[in-house]
Amino acid sequence: MKQNTKPSLLLAGVRLAVAMAMAMAMAMAMAAAWCGAAGAQPATTAPIALQGSGPYYRLTLPLGIYGLAARSDLRDIRVRNADGNAVPYAWLRDEAAAPRFSSKEVPIFALPASAADASDDASLGFRVRPDGSLALARKPARQQAEAAQWLIDASQLKGGLLQARFEVAPEARGLFAFRLEASDDLRHWRPVGGEEQLVRLAHGGQTIERLAVELGGVHARFLRLRWSDPQNGAPLTGVAIDSVQEAEPAAPLQWSGALKPERCGADHCDYALPRGLPVEALRIDLADVNTLAQVGISGLLAATPTVPADPAPVPRNPLYALRHRQRPPVAPTGSAGEVPLLDTVVYRLAQTGGEARSPVLALDGARYTHLRLRTAGPVSLLGAAPPSIVVGATPRTLVFLAQGAAPYSLAWNAVPPKNAVQGGPPGAALALATLLPGYSANKPVAADEATVVLPQPPVAAVDAAVAAAAQLPVPTPPDPARKWWLWGALGIGLLLLAGMAWSLFASLRKDKAAAD
Repeated sequence: MKQNTKPSLLLAGVRLAVAMAMAMAMAMAMAAAWCGAAGAQPATTAPIALQGSGPYYRLTLPLGIYGLAARSDLRDIRVRNADGNAVPYAWLRDEAAAPRFSSKEVPIFALPASAADASDDASLGFRVRPDGSLALARKPARQQAEAAQWLIDASQLKGGLLQARFEVAPEARGLFAFRLEASDDLRHWRPVGGEEQLVRLAHGGQTIERLAVELGGVHARFLRLRWSDPQNGAPLTGVAIDSVQEAEPAAPLQWSGALKPERCGADHCDYALPRGLPVEALRIDLADVNTLAQVGISGLLAATPTVPADPAPVPRNPLYALRHRQRPPVAPTGSAGEVPLLDTVVYRLAQTGGEARSPVLALDGARYTHLRLRTAGPVSLLGAAPPSIVVGATPRTLVFLAQGAAPYSLAWNAVPPKNAVQGGPPGAALALATLLPGYSANKPVAADEATVVLPQPPVAAVDAAVAAAAQLPVPTPPDPARKWWLWGALGIGLLLLAGMAWSLFASLRKDKAAAD
């Protein structure tokens, strides 16, 4: 009796399909495992820690966010609640608003050495006029050179104090170290920065002057200058203070680590910068003592034709805008080029009172891939070894509404989305007046503090030599070794599939022969 072979054929077909699916799944799993081991996806969120009851919180972003976010202007930043929903937020300071400056000669008072003790109440020697300014109530120092400290009346200035510009007697030469303190009542004093120097030197036929000191945007009615060596104080003849009016003071500068030159030519050295960082301050650290050179500092732009350009920025560092009012802001063109920023003298000179070093330089806050130091002659003028640099930037601060359940997190895009419309995705930044009912630009924003700790980026922001190849990440070329491993995994899967198919067909022929 002839047996029916249809069930056997059907069963064999099912077994063949299952075997093929298993083989393909195995090959895909092997390939996926290899790709996953080769490079993990970067993190795109970080938890936010809250302090206080809210409902509004102020969050200052670490500079590392520029190495993580897809857009250098941080437009892809979002704040999300526990359900993953975007909550409303706004940037605390308007980056596009031009700062409002004022410059004013201010009264100064020389105090005798007997008043130099920190415990001495400076208010005893003055009376306050109806407009809040000071008038002497006791005899001042008989000569300016006898002044161990100076009182600077900044009570008629509005806003944050940016810098003090000192005038000294024409014959004064040397290095004059001092410390500054700030007060609102002449009784309680707080330090302003660290030890500073006034410098007027003659070296190698050049005169070096450093008579301006940054004040960091401090808000204070009075300043007190105290010479580090009261016997070696400069005779001051005047002080002018530049201030800027902002309701919200900027966060303190954050600094990178020391950056070595990526390459040096005959008359320049190039330093790679952390990706997307808006550099606002620069310190040049010369390796050799008694080195002085004239340098030009430029920013280098990389061509990014496939990425939409950011709006033309207003200089973020008000000191740069103040000192270079005639220089137009850098417009992002999307093409490579060199942008001159400033010319200056850098120095490191040994003096009796200590070393005289170049001051911190104010930059515009634009985003460059590299900074170039160009010398007026061979690059060896900077010393036997090229100098290192340190760059600083003001971190951005946002305010968000704690809407929905905690915990909250900061989110960003690792790569720019394709065909995205600016402002289209939910959760984009709002205007402060929209976020805060009754908001007034003349009053500080009332909000509790929040903090965030960012994950380490794929390329650390402080490792500028690797991080700044371009403004945005670019796809890396495929690794040949990974390519062959992937093809090998697929080949093994196909061999397994062929073996299973051959085995099934052989079994099918045997069943058919037995049936016949």
